[in-house]
Amino acid sequence: MASSSEVGHAKNIANLNLLNTNIVAVGAIYNPSNPKLFLTNLQSIYTNSFANQKSVNESLAPYSVAVNDREIIFKPLNRELTKLRKAYKATEGVTQVQLEDFMTIVRKLKGIRKTPIKESTNPEEAQVNYSTSQMSFDQRTNNMDLLISLLQNTPNYNPNETEYKTATYQDKKAQMLLKTQAVADTYVPLNNARSARNNSLYSSDDNLVDIANKAKDYLFTILDANSAQYKAISKIKFKKR
Repeated sequence: MASSSEVGHAKNIANLNLLNTNIVAVGAIYNPSNPKLFLTNLQSIYTNSFANQKSVNESLAPYSVAVNDREIIFKPLNRELTKLRKAYKATEGVTQVQLEDFMTIVRKLKGIRKTPIKESTNPEEAQVNYSTSQMSFDQRTNNMDLLISLLQNTPNYNPNETEYKTATYQDKKAQMLLKTQAVADTYVPLNNARSARNNSLYSSDDNLVDIANKAKDYLFTILDANSAQYKAISKIKFKKR
């Protein structure tokens, strides 16, 4: 399901198409002196913005799949580590110091944040949030090495159950690396697509929202305020993020 922010972008684009349709209906009296308000330019802005949003949509799916696949690997980890602690504690000869070392690594592996990262439509904030999140997963993956090393260097740790074996956690680490890298690989094209889309809609000198609102202003100078056309166009909104 599309996020509310993506829906907002798509609404601005759809509204420009609607405005262009109304301008066509207005006919020859739509004759602005500003070339940026020419219907041909408005149609070009719509076509470009639509293509940019389509690129975002196409890039979003593989990124979402990669994030979901990573979640499948990381989400059960807390429960699995709780069970592993019992297996480790039951090992003959494990000392209190070793158990404390184990728990220190586990706390790092769980990587629980006090405050969740919120999605942002600001590209700079989104990049910072992504980098923070990615770093957290990278650190957790790195901490798996510490856990594996502790298990390997604990005398008598050789459980019969497959889920507690060191080799099982070596496999988990390999999957963590693979899935985390997949998120990074799919984020780059998505971020680039969003930047291009945001630039065309909001940031460039001739962005969609500003030009469309100027076109509306011009329309209001040539239409009767009591006319159906004026009232219909006044309901078409273009909003910054």
